[in-house]
Amino acid sequence: MDKNSSPVPEPLLAATAGQGLLKTFAASLFALVAGLATVGHATDGGRSFATETLRRDEVAREPRAIPDLAVRGASGQVTALQQMLAADGRVQIVDFIYTRCQTVCTSLGSIYQQLQQQLLEQGLEEQIGLLSISFDTTSDDTAALQAYTARMRMAPRAWRVVALAVPVDRQRLLDAFGIMVVPAPLGEFEHNAALHVVTADGRLVRIIDIQSPAEAIAVARGLARATGQ
Repeated sequence: MDKNSSPVPEPLLAATAGQGLLKTFAASLFALVAGLATVGHATDGGRSFATETLRRDEVAREPRAIPDLAVRGASGQVTALQQMLAADGRVQIVDFIYTRCQTVCTSLGSIYQQLQQQLLEQGLEEQIGLLSISFDTTSDDTAALQAYTARMRMAPRAWRVVALAVPVDRQRLLDAFGIMVVPAPLGEFEHNAALHVVTADGRLVRIIDIQSPAEAIAVARGLARATGQ
């Protein structure tokens, strides 16, 4: 301490420290409240989480038929979705994307690349297929699907991508799988994501979190065994 300065009374030091702690607490409380408000707004007061959980439980208890809509593959060929699934004969792990996506679809693409590698390494590609469905009926034409196939390094015997052939069918398909799509700036979309296990007869039997790809493979493998694939 400088010999010319006067000592600060202890009560004043305590009061100053208390004010500092109070300000820190107030700031932390404000951040917490703001964070909870943001989460509440994004999830409609938390109901979105509850609805998603309920939907997954309902599908697990009672698989539902998916609508039979026309889809277009990277080759340009248009076919009915149910016909394509039946002709393929495998259990499919399905996700929903649009090829220009730089957010959640990037994570999905990485997860599907890992799934593809696991299927090929374990020799499961005869039992389980990976199917990505684009909901972008404006931009995802045949050329875009081909570019996405190349960019993702899809092995045709394990993973393929299709897009809806008829724009008005989009909402029916999204509703069947519980996918929510919201337009975003610059022609982008915000959407939720999951791994959907679909049987060859066109039934959605499980909806699994994207962070649990091993569970998706296990469920699909169990279904394939049960049907003798």
